[in-house]
Amino acid sequence: MSHASLVAAWLLATAPAVVAAADDYSIVTQRVSEPGDAGEVLVFVGEQISYELLDLSCDDCWVFDTWHTARYRVTEAIHGVRPGEELEFNVAEHAILVPFGHTSYALAFVERHDNHLALVKYQQVPVYPTQDLSFASCGPLDGASVDPGEPLNPKYPELRDIDFSPRLVVDDTRRMSALGRQKAYDPRWHEVEGDEIVCSRGIPLAELVAAKVRGHEVLEAALPEFAGAGR
Repeated sequence: MSHASLVAAWLLATAPAVVAAADDYSIVTQRVSEPGDAGEVLVFVGEQISYELLDLSCDDCWVFDTWHTARYRVTEAIHGVRPGEELEFNVAEHAILVPFGHTSYALAFVERHDNHLALVKYQQVPVYPTQDLSFASCGPLDGASVDPGEPLNPKYPELRDIDFSPRLVVDDTRRMSALGRQKAYDPRWHEVEGDEIVCSRGIPLAELVAAKVRGHEVLEAALPEFAGAGR
């Protein structure tokens, strides 16, 4: 069996996948579950324990996304998990999205098929501890793609004042050019305190969960009880 075929076989064994071949190369990509066809969906805020690149490179093979093996400890259990439980699952990252592994905590939607776990593709939100012992986003739900000159997407929850704990420092203005400061600082959810840019507004956890479920067919079909909260 060729290396490409082994990769395809491994993906089919560990997560639903689609494999298409054309002449001298193969394309391997994770299948997206159809509404109502998802496995059990686990919802939690997790703290990263480890995050390792999964090497799927092969001769004459094109593998979509970058794959990782993630291990997280459940910090706040929302659905299908227990506090303190440790989970290992596969993650497919895409270059245009906020990388899943870059923050200590994340709200994650993980799909279980048999004994195999995988992040529902791209369904995660970086979150940060708050003073009320919960979590919230910094800024809007699609904050990574919001230009300071563009209006916020009205379909997402409104920003609220958030007391992050510890204080959430985004950048140091002393190292920045005027252009850099303009790009890093958005007064709709940031404030400048001395030489530091800090986050002061975001979306509370319950509203994040509801917005993510409502915005994704598979999640809404699997978790209808969460779609109405925070409307």
